[in-house]
Amino acid sequence: MYQNRFTHYSIALVLVFFCTFTNMDADGRATGAKYECLLFDLDDTLYPLSTGINLACRKNIEEFMLQYLKIEESEVPRMCLDLYREYGTTMAGLKALGYEFDNDEFHAYVHGRLPYETLRPDPVLRNLLLSMPQRKIIFTNADEAHARQVLRRLGLEDCFEGIICFETLNPPLEPADFMDALDDSQVLAGGDEERNTADRTKASSVSSKSPVLCKPSLEGFEAAIRIANVDPKKTV
Repeated sequence: MYQNRFTHYSIALVLVFFCTFTNMDADGRATGAKYECLLFDLDDTLYPLSTGINLACRKNIEEFMLQYLKIEESEVPRMCLDLYREYGTTMAGLKALGYEFDNDEFHAYVHGRLPYETLRPDPVLRNLLLSMPQRKIIFTNADEAHARQVLRRLGLEDCFEGIICFETLNPPLEPADFMDALDDSQVLAGGDEERNTADRTKASSVSSKSPVLCKPSLEGFEAAIRIANVDPKKTV
């Protein structure tokens, strides 16, 4: 039954792909790709809401707000949802309000305890993605470790050219001009890893206060388009 839900979901994607991402002639025949690049969201897009990942993530965020930021318990659920709606992520909203916390610690707490075992490979979705001729890139507000874990569990690691994630949009010191390639085990920050580690250590106190760049802000999408080096008119 679980696999059937994935299969039905994948078939729906096939229809969306055929109708939306291809040019058609007067007789209704496909004549070629309409877009050159596809930016894919990750959570609740490549897998169904029924996995429980979303609910567990929200629970972990609320616990972090309560235990680490000492926000009044009665205010946490409403505040969590309101900040998500206004800023794109609750994390971005908390930073905007002046709360200081380490980005890596937040992600480790929120994503480190998720029930990833509920995710299962979907061969139909995998074959569909591999059949698409366009460049395919993950664009997520989540951190790199979470994105890689999800893709690995779904069996989709080699279906995407790269990942634009939290670390890509919010590097420790300087804006990134690259994507995190899926065959690279590190979050790149330019230059050698020894220097990057030193930079991250030096910037830890700064990053705890810095505003968060994320989607659906215009700046977040502009950064993703620039990083991916794609034509926005031919990207969806």
